[in-house]
Amino acid sequence: MGTKFPELGGAPCIELDGNRSIVITGRCAIVLYSEEEMRIHCGRLLIQITGSALELGTLDEQELSITGLIAQVGFLTEGA
Repeated sequence: MGTKFPELGGAPCIELDGNRSIVITGRCAIVLYSEEEMRIHCGRLLIQITGSALELGTLDEQELSITGLIAQVGFLTEGA
């Protein structure tokens, strides 16, 4: 995959590999998990990933990865 960049202002670092995988680096928690939609809470940011055949790959304290056919990635910032 591409170059890793450090977190900026506490925001997660998000890396896409085409529409087949996404890696989120930073402290995050899974809010919603299904094969069609996942929602990831990272500080003040909620990341919504939609698609099909979504699967959780890596999950540890600093990294989360999702594979599948990603159709859309959306963001909602709390307090914006």
